[in-house]
Amino acid sequence: MNIWFNLLLIGTSILYLYILVKRYLYSCFILQLEHYQLGKYLDWFYKNKTNKKLLIPLVVSLLALILILFISFKYLLYFELVLGIITMWFINYKQEKKKLKITNRMKRMFSFTLFLAVVIFVINYLVLRNRFNIGEIIFIYLLINNFLVYDLVLIGSLLALPLEKYFQYKFIMKARSKILENNELKVIGITGSYGKTSTKFIIGDLLKKAYNVCITPNSYNTPMGVTLTVNEYLRNIDDYFVCEMGACRVGEIKELCDIVFPKIGVISSIGPQHLETFRTIKNIINTKFELVESLPSDGLAILNYDNYYIRNYIVRNKIKILTYGIEQSNVDYYALNIHYGTYGSTFEVQFPNKERYLFKTKLLGKHNICNILAGIALADYLEINIKKIIVAVEQLEPVAHRLELKSFSNYHVIDDSFNANIEGCANALDILSHFDQKKIIITPGMIELGREQYDHNYRFGEKIAQICDYVVLVGRKQTKPIRDALIDIQFPEENIFVTNQYEEGFKHIIDHFKTNFTVLIENDLPDNYSEN
Repeated sequence: MNIWFNLLLIGTSILYLYILVKRYLYSCFILQLEHYQLGKYLDWFYKNKTNKKLLIPLVVSLLALILILFISFKYLLYFELVLGIITMWFINYKQEKKKLKITNRMKRMFSFTLFLAVVIFVINYLVLRNRFNIGEIIFIYLLINNFLVYDLVLIGSLLALPLEKYFQYKFIMKARSKILENNELKVIGITGSYGKTSTKFIIGDLLKKAYNVCITPNSYNTPMGVTLTVNEYLRNIDDYFVCEMGACRVGEIKELCDIVFPKIGVISSIGPQHLETFRTIKNIINTKFELVESLPSDGLAILNYDNYYIRNYIVRNKIKILTYGIEQSNVDYYALNIHYGTYGSTFEVQFPNKERYLFKTKLLGKHNICNILAGIALADYLEINIKKIIVAVEQLEPVAHRLELKSFSNYHVIDDSFNANIEGCANALDILSHFDQKKIIITPGMIELGREQYDHNYRFGEKIAQICDYVVLVGRKQTKPIRDALIDIQFPEENIFVTNQYEEGFKHIIDHFKTNFTVLIENDLPDNYSEN
């Protein structure tokens, strides 16, 4: 009997250890997705407190602990095994979009959490040693940790915070010194509520025709992402450092300016993106213009005057300003005679001297032309030959997952999965309208729009109804405003499919239509927004 009991105890302990490790790594994964911001980490758990994948393991751990401590260990172990197997079913987290990155920061947090776990074990042993044997104490310890796993990650992060602040300060000082030591280097800061990543790559590609250029990779736009780029990738021979600058709160653009000291600033757009954290549109405007107001007296600002908020902001800094636009003709660089097609776009640009030049690009959409205008304005200011600029624009490749056209033998995909803003979503639908085939959209809607989120998604749904023949919505709760709009407009309900997984939605489209269609993938939310 003791042998079977011990084997059962070992097997059940291994099962609960597996559950603990999986849940711990998942909570670390969520913390990483929330950029290690503990407030956002707590908000995520509060918003998902009824999610069965989070709630059931928590309840099972507590129930198992109570039963063992206050009723019977020996006779309830079989029941504990069944509970563990049930829990395994519910913790089958899908992390297909991204994986947990075991960074140095994550390793340091692991160390502090391990220290906490050791402390808990010692306390657990001292309290229970007279009542249970070591095997039983270990099992109880695993149950306690399973119950406290999210708290362990939170406390481990808090304990590691002073050390992280030290390392961040050290990395920032190293990056600042590297920037300041290179007297020939000119830094170009690019910010905006949307369009900044595409504008960054466009500017980088145009400048490479005449200069050595370093660009922040992917969507690196935080202090740590920028300092990593400077410390690891910036070379002494680089003439320009093109730096994307992101922000969720007031002061964060100024913080980046104090690290890299930009001489040229580009603002691509201003809108209600991240309104949830900024609180007001005024805060967003002031934060984006921290870039322009931080430029030196001989600096240059390049501004998108199609944007209402940018156009109406009064710049206090006495610097040179170049403006560009499509809808506003009283700008320095004005795009006109625009023609769109599935091949890309052609357009003319009127320069400050009133001369016009014809441009061709493989990029799709009006807002991409606007982004190109920013690059043309800067390249012209830096006296790059106009022929080189025209060739560079024609050679521009779409940024991955940003209006990237993928053609297959019997259908097209417009991959705009990295886009999550109001204007970009509207532009993507306009592009879809130019295709002759059946028009389909798969989307989870837009996020981080604060109190205005329902209204913006509802209007998005209205525009979808005008253009699309079929709609796949990802996430029943998240996409409710879009569905409400579709139903109110009397869009055929049989042409609406709701799922919680992109893969299921795309498979449904392939099975349903087979051929001769164009599907727009509009936004793809990270795992911390998943409703699975």
